[in-house]
Amino acid sequence: MKKRITDADYQEEVLNCPLPVLVEFFASWCPKCAMMEHTLDEIAAGHEDRLHVVQIEIEESPSLASAFDIQTVPTFVLFQNGTPIAAAAGMLSKDTLLEMLSIL
Repeated sequence: MKKRITDADYQEEVLNCPLPVLVEFFASWCPKCAMMEHTLDEIAAGHEDRLHVVQIEIEESPSLASAFDIQTVPTFVLFQNGTPIAAAAGMLSKDTLLEMLSIL
């Protein structure tokens, strides 16, 4: 199951997570982000034993959005051992996101 996080729990949920983490940077006003919800839910449910999926609302956590230079929402960043290892922006298909995860 995916989880919505903020600056306050970023360290625990992303950097200290023993599993790889897929982060979606999104905005509540973004229609493409809303259209990605179902796909993200499917990926989270299908990989919950080996992948942690979180969402960060850029207006609630502007310092994280700035730190990752988020210019487009949604933007997906894949972390392993607290390090970003892949990223992609825009509305992506489930297959594209799964391909991004295949490097794990």
